Amino acid sequence: MTKRYLATLPDGRLAVTQLNGLDPDGAKLAKALFELSRGTEKNTHFDPSVHTLAAIAAGIPGHSPLTTVEVDEADLPYHILGNGDPAHGMCLDPNCHDRYFRNAMVWDNTQTGKCRCDMPKARGVHMDCIRLCRNEELVKKDVTFMRAVEAGDTSAQATIATEKQVLRDIPQTFDLTTDTPIQLKARWPSELPARE
Repeated sequence: MTKRYLATLPDGRLAVTQLNGLDPDGAKLAKALFELSRGTEKNTHFDPSVHTLAAIAAGIPGHSPLTTVEVDEADLPYHILGNGDPAHGMCLDPNCHDRYFRNAMVWDNTQTGKCRCDMPKARGVHMDCIRLCRNEELVKKDVTFMRAVEAGDTSAQATIATEKQVLRDIPQTFDLTTDTPIQLKARWPSELPARE
């Protein structure tokens, strides 16, 4: 059975690491964690005698403290494993269903359903998608606004300026309060084109 190592990164994302070959002294895992924990310090080279799992867990200069949980590959749901096979691994969280909220998934070893979606993170992921679509719409409005300027159409300019302000206000005004990832993913501002 293949082992995977899960670590929560400093920004809250879940990292999944698989080692090739045997790692009896833990040096391969320590090297992987060393690279994942890098912060601003980019010049330090991995030294297995210094950069042990314990040292990395405690935090070394220029790196964030990082620990892992060892799990069997079969215990990981497909959206955490990243193999794209919905038949692989059953997530015990009934609201975990696809990779859309992959960066909001957390592994909680203290609960029966270890894989769960962190709703505040999921709201951030969803708002990032909304912002991308909103930004595309703002670019389109910029083009029509410039055409109205060239034509001297002040009425169209005022209308487009109002529409652009509505788009700019979406992150502050659109309510993403929901209880589940499924409900959250279904919420989409009416001012934006429907998603496919």
